[in-house]
Amino acid sequence: MTSLLPPASTPAASLKIGPRQRLARLVNPPRLNGLDIARGLAILGMVAAHLGDFPPFAWSDPFSYLNIVHGNSSILFAVLAGISIALLTGRERIPEPEDLPRLRLALVGRGAAIFSIGLALELLGVGIAVILTFYGLLYVAAIPVLRLRPSRLILCAIPLALFGPVLITLLETLSLGAYGAGSNLLIVGIYPLTTWAPLMLIGIALGRLPLTRPRTAGLITAIGATLTITGTLLGLALSTALGVLLPEYQDYSSWSSTGYSSSWESSSKGSTGYEDEVPMVPFDEIDGTGLLCYPAMPYDPVVYCEPQDYNETWIDESSSSSSYWDDYGGDWSTYPERLSDMAPLPMLISSVISTTPHSGSVLEIFTSGGLALFVIGASTLLSRPLRWALLPLSAIGAMPLTAYTLHALVILALTGPAGYLTSNPACLLLILGLAIACTTWAAFLGRGPLERFTARSARWLSPQPTPHHRTETATTATDPHQRD
Repeated sequence: MTSLLPPASTPAASLKIGPRQRLARLVNPPRLNGLDIARGLAILGMVAAHLGDFPPFAWSDPFSYLNIVHGNSSILFAVLAGISIALLTGRERIPEPEDLPRLRLALVGRGAAIFSIGLALELLGVGIAVILTFYGLLYVAAIPVLRLRPSRLILCAIPLALFGPVLITLLETLSLGAYGAGSNLLIVGIYPLTTWAPLMLIGIALGRLPLTRPRTAGLITAIGATLTITGTLLGLALSTALGVLLPEYQDYSSWSSTGYSSSWESSSKGSTGYEDEVPMVPFDEIDGTGLLCYPAMPYDPVVYCEPQDYNETWIDESSSSSSYWDDYGGDWSTYPERLSDMAPLPMLISSVISTTPHSGSVLEIFTSGGLALFVIGASTLLSRPLRWALLPLSAIGAMPLTAYTLHALVILALTGPAGYLTSNPACLLLILGLAIACTTWAAFLGRGPLERFTARSARWLSPQPTPHHRTETATTATDPHQRD
């Protein structure tokens, strides 16, 4: 077997390279620069989702199209996670059985490091839904499928995407919305495993393909565009039809919408739900005496106010939504009534056709997953002719953990613990700052600091093989995506 060990002089030579050489390594083969560009877009999309102040979606307002960053950025990150796992475990070559123990430990070490970074951000009180804790768990979840070929990975992903969201919604409904720490992290939280697992599997399958071939990248782009357009039109048609044929679904979808103005369901009906039923007035015209007001959120600019004793009055009036917990207790005799109040049919329908960001529905997996494929394929095609023009994106994407963590810490510094901020100027300044900081770091210091930390965590838990045992799957020393 041909040895892939670098020349003995490589470490010494790498100490002498200058900024221009480092940047040239970043944007030229053998590094897959298109993946860095896609990662950079995912990071900037999350920055825009957390800080951007975009108007409600309207076909006539192109600026409102920027709402596309909500939900889609994290799904792009999920597919890229799968590709990264493939790169770490042999790229196009299926790992040999004797390499599996080392590779599995390396994934555990890397996943634990990413999880710890996310956990630290959560403990600091960063006012965003931190993606890194779940992202770290994906590295462990991928262990059983490392030796599957791309075709089998796709065959596993499709039924999981088709039936996973429906099954989880059915179980959630039958349990009356019961949850715990584990299920909230893996199943019913903002990043459900039933949504991310099939996307990760697709990502691993992509990572096993020859991504450097233009034909492969073009095919990925075409498939992604087809899925995105088909899914968007299908979601628009189904939500409109069901809104007419099944009024209870229309009421449920309006109530359960997270308020993201990019919701195709809301825009297709010409309604944003609750806001159309309650008169809206400027906040400074309200006499707030005796009112308890909830501040606007990044995804919903409306301030909601209610009497301070509203909750007590609501409970005392024994409304149907509280009486089955308080007046009738929680035994089996009241189970049918409580199950009916869960609106099981609209919930199940929504688990299939909802396109609301982070809904985790079947249609969101295919539509947003298709958009992720389109971005990855297009980025790969453009990575050669536009490699220098897209250098800042490549630099951000080459150190995604560092860039993500830095943006979260900036938000924390601006807002304080559990704070929030919607400001387009702040969003633009943060994007510009990340581009400058990451490009400068890449030019003078190479790999990002948190990327070094995760790589060393993987090596600490999984010792590298001796030279005479190294094969094509021993990629840590040879793959430019993993090199310090």
